[in-house]
Amino acid sequence: MTREEKHEKVEFTVKCEMKKRWAIQFLSMLKYMQQLGSMGRSRKVTFYADGDGDFRPKFEFNVDIESNAKPITDNDGDRTYDAG
Repeated sequence: MTREEKHEKVEFTVKCEMKKRWAIQFLSMLKYMQQLGSMGRSRKVTFYADGDGDFRPKFEFNVDIESNAKPITDNDGDRTYDAG
């Protein structure tokens, strides 16, 4: 990826359907990510996806960009992605 591509902005919408109790947690995570960005702080933000429970999100995206980034760590499926 070129320097210009790294700084290119893209606007997109994610449509999501999930149970309300998960949505509250998910939205809180997104708000915290936004807060960290506005403060210029780097932190790890984790969302526990309980696949053997009732966490069954459905996502739709309206953007046509590459979305197969490799995680920087993958420990038995516990993945960390880094956009920095």
